[in-house]
Amino acid sequence: MKENRTVHLISGVTLVTLFAKLLGIVRESQQARTFGTLAAAELYTTANNTTIYLYTTVAYALCVAAVPILTQRLRRDRREGYAAAGNLITITVLLSLLAAGGWIAFTFTPWMGALWEGSAQEAAQLAVYMRVMALTLPVIVLTYLLVALFQSLGHFMLQGSMSIPYNMALIIFLAAGAQRLGVGGYVAAVALAWLLQLAMTAPYMRGERVRLRPALDLRADYVWTFLKTAAVTVVTTSIFLFCYLQDSGMTVQLSGGPVSAFYYADKLFTPLTTTLVYSISTVLFPKFSEKYTEGAGEAYLRYIWKVLRSTLLLILPISAILAAFGTPIVRVLFEGGNFGPDSTAATGAIFAVYALSMAGFCVLDLLSKAYYTMEKTLAPLLVNGGILLCNWGLNRLLGPRWGGAGLAAATAVSISAGGLVMALLLLGRTGGIRTAPLVKSLAAAVVTGGGLCALTGLVLTGLESKLQLVAKCVGMGAAAAAVYLLLLLLLRQEDLLELARRYRRRG
Repeated sequence: MKENRTVHLISGVTLVTLFAKLLGIVRESQQARTFGTLAAAELYTTANNTTIYLYTTVAYALCVAAVPILTQRLRRDRREGYAAAGNLITITVLLSLLAAGGWIAFTFTPWMGALWEGSAQEAAQLAVYMRVMALTLPVIVLTYLLVALFQSLGHFMLQGSMSIPYNMALIIFLAAGAQRLGVGGYVAAVALAWLLQLAMTAPYMRGERVRLRPALDLRADYVWTFLKTAAVTVVTTSIFLFCYLQDSGMTVQLSGGPVSAFYYADKLFTPLTTTLVYSISTVLFPKFSEKYTEGAGEAYLRYIWKVLRSTLLLILPISAILAAFGTPIVRVLFEGGNFGPDSTAATGAIFAVYALSMAGFCVLDLLSKAYYTMEKTLAPLLVNGGILLCNWGLNRLLGPRWGGAGLAAATAVSISAGGLVMALLLLGRTGGIRTAPLVKSLAAAVVTGGGLCALTGLVLTGLESKLQLVAKCVGMGAAAAAVYLLLLLLLRQEDLLELARRYRRRG
């Protein structure tokens, strides 16, 4: 019963998160059609990458670092937990105010030229956009620390649902006011819309009768642990962001290609990947602590392996299907208006290659959280540092040869290799771990993906309407999923057979 409740929680969080992410994709689609990959869109992309995108990644890391600290104290005494939450929020909001002020001051310096190689007028416009977006940092930090508090209290839906009003407001703005107010108006709308995400915490505040008081106690025993873990978590939870920033920055140096091709590829890849992975880890992260307390040795590691293996059973075929349908997906969602066939081809190629790194992303996220539960941060830090160095080197090797697709391939290889290394470090010497089920899942996904790529080349002519393209891809995708399941049954993949037996018993 307890396991079924966990599955239902994960399913609920996944559905809510998926809806929010789909709204985000709709927003990005409207944005692509409105602004395309022209200079104005490039300015927005650069401003967003260096402010809000970076801020949300850091704030999510703060959330991850705060959850175990708050969970432990809330279970002992709610007043103690609320006091710790008030202290952590005060510290992080003050730090965010200092950081925002420093970032705004940076936009007035000559060093701003390093972020933009266009005209002086465009650089000045970029500085204005960055100043507006920098003001969101305290709001973003406060929002995510409140998310950590409510996750610690067992409210897992908030993180997935809080972006729903944000995305809906921006979709309405793009439809009604973007043409008149332009990119500058959209920048202001994005900054203001973050207040809607913060407002989503209000019902939880009332429901739990939370009364947080600002406090500043730097000597509290958990503060150093929080700051240290947060610093490491910034790297480990934002590894794809850092690789993406390397890729998008280098594409300009190499060929002058549009940064927006990477921007839109990332805006497809990240939501699709994180929807399931983060939904699972959101529910199971507190569970990791419970399992670790029950058995800190090999029993805990075998549990982590089981979670990882079951997650990859689903992630691997999704990765194969998305890689095969990279360009058609971009064409359906983004093409139109200022986003033409050339933009579709460039973005689709990058997205298809990024999709191949989904399994590595999943491994890194789950195993990093397994390390945090054990209060170990060195291994995740070193592995992710190695990923960045590997991506930097491969970018210079593959980028000049294959352009944007080569840069994306460097990221996919680096992240996948990093996931493998982390799995070997954590689980390599653990007894009772069987790799055969995972090998079967991987083999079935490779065969399915290869067959789907070949079929796509035969079935898709490039002359289809968007509706015809959707119909063909849905049909081929469903057939690919059926083939994947059939291959797993023929291979007698243990996780799938166990899942089937469980549902037969329930029936």
